[in-house]
Amino acid sequence: MPCLGSRKKAKRKSKQPETASIRTTHSAAVAQIRQEYNELKTKNDEHLDVIARQSVELEQLRQRLEQTPTQKQPQETDVKSVLENLESSNRESLAKLQQKEALLEQREKEIQELMQKIGDNGTTAENKLAEKDELLRTKEKQLEEMQMKWKAERAELVKPALEEVTFQLDRLKITNEEAVQRLAEKENELVELRAELSRRDRKPKKQNASEDQERQKRLNRLTMDLESDRLMIQKLEELNQQLEAQKQQHEMVIQSHAEAMAEKDRVLEQHQESLTELKQSHHHAIHALERKQRQTFEDLESRHERDLSLLKQRLNDAEKQAQSSMNDEVEKLLHEFEQSEHDHSVQVASLQKSHQEQLSVLRTGQQAELRDLEKSNGGGATTMKLRKTTSGPSKVMRWPVIMKDQAPELTPRDPCQVQVYVSSVSANSTIKRNQDTLQTMLTSNQVQYQIVDVAQSEPALQHMRQQSKGANSGRVKALPQVFVGGQYRGQLEDCLKALEENQLDHFLRPRDEEQVSRSKEFFSSSRASSEPITPTNSSTVSTIGKKLYEEDAELLKEIELELAQSNISSLDFNF
Repeated sequence: MPCLGSRKKAKRKSKQPETASIRTTHSAAVAQIRQEYNELKTKNDEHLDVIARQSVELEQLRQRLEQTPTQKQPQETDVKSVLENLESSNRESLAKLQQKEALLEQREKEIQELMQKIGDNGTTAENKLAEKDELLRTKEKQLEEMQMKWKAERAELVKPALEEVTFQLDRLKITNEEAVQRLAEKENELVELRAELSRRDRKPKKQNASEDQERQKRLNRLTMDLESDRLMIQKLEELNQQLEAQKQQHEMVIQSHAEAMAEKDRVLEQHQESLTELKQSHHHAIHALERKQRQTFEDLESRHERDLSLLKQRLNDAEKQAQSSMNDEVEKLLHEFEQSEHDHSVQVASLQKSHQEQLSVLRTGQQAELRDLEKSNGGGATTMKLRKTTSGPSKVMRWPVIMKDQAPELTPRDPCQVQVYVSSVSANSTIKRNQDTLQTMLTSNQVQYQIVDVAQSEPALQHMRQQSKGANSGRVKALPQVFVGGQYRGQLEDCLKALEENQLDHFLRPRDEEQVSRSKEFFSSSRASSEPITPTNSSTVSTIGKKLYEEDAELLKEIELELAQSNISSLDFNF
């Protein structure tokens, strides 16, 4: 029996630290729950602040989207004003024919700039809308992440608290069951002791006095243990009630927290709906802006095409009118030029006739004087040619030859003679420059050539047209032109090409070599026949003849002066 008391004491001693540990764990759990509740409350406040901030930003975005069309109206008015200015400047520019092409190009450039500006404005608006879309998407992602995070935190926070409370309740239940079981055992033991005492009371007291004392002591101890166990059970029940109350309070906190979360979810859903509505309005605004931009762009293109077609039509009409007037002027000038050429040829013919008459008179007079001189000298002298003896080289004066030298030889006796056909009355700067270039090139290459002015010789002009037409399949080429032996050889470009290829000698040859050989023989025979016949008898000239010869020389000088004053070199004599 003494072992039973010691076991009860050991049990009592073990129960005391268990109750202390239960109390400490209970207070720690309550403190932890309060701390977690405070943390959850602060996080909830932070989430509410974030939601309020996002709602403010969404309101600002709505205001910006509502303000964007009002900002685009002055831009459209600016575009319209610029287009009106362009149209007015276009109408003013149509009055000047010479500036039409420049104004047309300027108009095209300005319209392209306007189109580029409109495209830039559209791109900026699209960029802004894209940025807003991205901002909305990021905010949606943030809200979704916050919802997921909040749910995860709520699950993480609620789950351990519930597990801890259930674990504590289970422990309390187990301890309560153990205490009830121990109490039942002690009550059974007490019943047994009482029954044993009652049996022993029936026996004589003297025999069992010592045993009774011991049993009484045991009974006292058992009663004390029972009282302590009852107190402990009461404390356990109180602790159980406290835990139940804390559990209910914790469940109420969790329920309020769940209600707050549901309210937040409802607010988030409202924000989501507002975001979707804002997205839809945003997309509608984008589509409306794109339609408006396409419409304005199409209007600009159609207006630009109409203006271009109108300008081109007017420009073509003006060019046709100018071309017709220019053709009329050219025809008038050609008619005047042909009339002046005809008058000039008539004047030249009359001058030639008058000069021929004067020369025939002079020739008959000189022949008469020569006959008189021959008669006076006795008729022994031969026919003397007129000579002008000076200190320089001698010259044979033949009047028909002088007159013939003034007219160009269209088919020269020398088949290798180079002739350059030019025009002294041409007003074209390119033709003048080409004529000077060709002459300087031939001079630098030591090529002897003859200048033929087609403006002073109608036969030369006709000969040039015939030769160049035959060489160019019916089309007359521009001046200057190179002729060799009266045959067309080419223009300045052909001569420059031959010079670059070192074939200038081949270029300056006549085409027909047989004709060249025949003309060379004819030229040599004609030169031999045209040589002046010098008299062999030099003793026939007397002193009287010398005086007459001096008088003839003076007469010839006077005639040369008259011819120089009358500017015979500028006239064309065609014998």
